[in-house]
Amino acid sequence: MTKNGQSITKFVHSIVSSNLSYEHALMMGYANLSALARIIKKRLERQGYAVTEEAIVSALKRYKSAKRYDELEAFKVLSKSNITIITDALKIVFKNEKAEEIIESSMNISDKIIHISKTSSALTLVTYGLSKTEALKRFSKYRLQLLEIKDGLTLIVIHSPAEILNTPGCIELIYRFISSAGINIEDTSSTYTDTLIVVKDEDASKAFEEITHLINYSKEKLKE
Repeated sequence: MTKNGQSITKFVHSIVSSNLSYEHALMMGYANLSALARIIKKRLERQGYAVTEEAIVSALKRYKSAKRYDELEAFKVLSKSNITIITDALKIVFKNEKAEEIIESSMNISDKIIHISKTSSALTLVTYGLSKTEALKRFSKYRLQLLEIKDGLTLIVIHSPAEILNTPGCIELIYRFISSAGINIEDTSSTYTDTLIVVKDEDASKAFEEITHLINYSKEKLKE
């Protein structure tokens, strides 16, 4: 118990769930529980909570057990997923003020557009087989709306079964595996059962490796 009479488990779980590196190490089984407990203990003590290392280790074990159960359905979905890699991708971001007009204008290169996403402030087009020079020429009318244009990108598409639509945790697992490998996600979105992730060309091989590992890891988890 903490000095306020609250369960230490609640605080430990909160710390681990908000720290990607802690959670990933714990769930993948390579975390040194004692070392992690000492780190968390110092953090809790700075906040005025008195707790033993042993209590934190116990809380970490409970977290891992509960999390494994929560992720079981996500593992079932991801174990049936597969990957497509699309190279030579280009990301173009415009201000949202002329979004509808830009979308209509982009239809003349619809065969090169992989994805379009629109928010309250920006419009993003992800294309392939279109050079930066060609894109700037095609959208020259909207140069004042252009916020960013970036090439040297690869699009990774994770195709999953329809169960992903109603299964929480699937996307979080994908992001966790990619981020834990130190890979920056340049852009991401989902369309029906596909999860789209854009990364730099130099990170594509590693990202593919991590997602493949996640799919295989999911299959292994279902056998346990």
